[in-house]
Amino acid sequence: MTTFGKCLYISFFITIFLFTTIWNYIKNGHWALLENLFFAFWVASFLFMALLLRSKKDESEKAENRS
Repeated sequence: MTTFGKCLYISFFITIFLFTTIWNYIKNGHWALLENLFFAFWVASFLFMALLLRSKKDESEKAENRS
């Protein structure tokens, strides 16, 4: 993963965390920081797994095309 990809991934994680935190404060009247941190980590981990699977698929297709 490039440096730009890492920065984009971290900014996505922070954006999800802040959005859900503000949404919970507006909706329920409390911050729920720990709950939102776990949710943001959960979403970001699924995105990371999807990116890993995609890169593995691209690598296997390139290897098949070489042979």
